[in-house]
Amino acid sequence: MKEFFNIGKLVAVHGVQGEMILEHTLGKKTSLKGLSCLYLEDKKDSFLPWFIQSAKIKSDTEIYILFEGISTREAAKALVKNKPGCPKQK
Repeated sequence: MKEFFNIGKLVAVHGVQGEMILEHTLGKKTSLKGLSCLYLEDKKDSFLPWFIQSAKIKSDTEIYILFEGISTREAAKALVKNKPGCPKQK
């Protein structure tokens, strides 16, 4: 994740609609407002953008997040344990 900075980890699936729990390391409550996508590693050193459909605060360090195209628990489960990132600013 050289050109991206890691913001946490997808730790669990929440519900049956594809929503997940993102445990973040951003240091304060956030709903990722203003952020349209996160990058997840597809293959080693290959990252794909996943567009955020919704994100809401769960706690100081956790967010409920739903990505576009993910609408089932099974699809979400395939992304759990992934570490999303944001592009580094220059």
